[in-house]
Amino acid sequence: MARSKRHEREAAKGVRAKDARETDDGISPDAKGSPRRALTPRRRALYLSIPYLVLVALLVVVEVGTRVVLPNVSPLESLVESQRTQSNFVDRERVTIFEGDPLLYWRLKPNLRDAIWDFTVVSTNAEGLRHGGDVGRKEPGTLRVVCVGDSVTFGYRVPVVWPDRPNDYNRDWLPYPQLLEKALRAANPGRQIEVVSLAVPGYTSYQGLLWLRRDIEWLEPDVVTACFGWNDVGLRPASDRELMPDDWTHVTYRRLVSHSQALAHLTLWMQRRRAAKSPPKPATTPRVAPADFAANMLEIARLAEAHGARVVLIGTVYRDAVTDPPEAARVRETRDALRAAANSRGVPYLEIPELTEGNYPATQNLFGELIHPNNVGHRVMANALLKFFAAYNTLKGLNVPQSL
Repeated sequence: MARSKRHEREAAKGVRAKDARETDDGISPDAKGSPRRALTPRRRALYLSIPYLVLVALLVVVEVGTRVVLPNVSPLESLVESQRTQSNFVDRERVTIFEGDPLLYWRLKPNLRDAIWDFTVVSTNAEGLRHGGDVGRKEPGTLRVVCVGDSVTFGYRVPVVWPDRPNDYNRDWLPYPQLLEKALRAANPGRQIEVVSLAVPGYTSYQGLLWLRRDIEWLEPDVVTACFGWNDVGLRPASDRELMPDDWTHVTYRRLVSHSQALAHLTLWMQRRRAAKSPPKPATTPRVAPADFAANMLEIARLAEAHGARVVLIGTVYRDAVTDPPEAARVRETRDALRAAANSRGVPYLEIPELTEGNYPATQNLFGELIHPNNVGHRVMANALLKFFAAYNTLKGLNVPQSL
């Protein structure tokens, strides 16, 4: 009896060992005892990837279908739908010089050639900058000044050009960054000098800071000037920081929207649906509050200095306090906040009294309208910067003319 049980145990062990060997060989019994092949790692990975492949195929079908059936939505349109009142993206002639940007929402189109936009002739290089020639990496021995700003630094309506007379304008009427470059090159023959305008109409100090933070590594400026203010004081339902978040999640989503028509249409539909369901909020909040404006400008200065560049912060220019007294008061408050912050931190600060409301009515000859200096006003800005550079030895090793 004991021997019989021992034989049964040994036989059972043999069966289990055989099963194990068959399993090791890729054969294992199924629920009914029939042999089946075990999943190899490669086969398992293939099976697990099927749902993802189906999802990708579905997304491709949706994207292709959207492009075939629905009209094209530009990245600019989907990104700035909620920001439309912040900048005149399309002028009365239906011309635009802008395209979408995932971080900054809008930027200048690259490679424009004498485009006439809102009475301004605009040419841009491959980087989308209003600069003669591509910028690229800085060559050894080059002195590079980067002027960060909004439509003032961009040179709105400088020169003034009429759409029906596109070639009838004075080519010596230039924005102050181009005037600076011209004057410095003339005073330093043989020296490579670049004055790069990092400026786009409609930008605030918040966008200027984000832009400089993104591109300062490859720009490698020796000097940075910053001039903002009028857009910052513009009233909106919420601040730029709330409306244009710069965290990784939001920027990544906006980057996807820029490349996907399906996401662009979905985003546009959601924005318009929200706008239709809820009443518009009153525009009572500055795009950038005075304290935040000063903080942004100081951060621009800190960033520049951390990269070995000198800096000049420029007080907001503005024609008069008569046309729009509440706005003029906000401009003055913002300028005062910057002056106090710069002086307390020892950051070089330049205020141009000839181009502020305190000089009214003489400012009427220096502005094209309330906000933007005309070609004469830009010469005033260029001369003020040249004098400042000379007084503070900002451009070490260069001859700096006192005036144009």
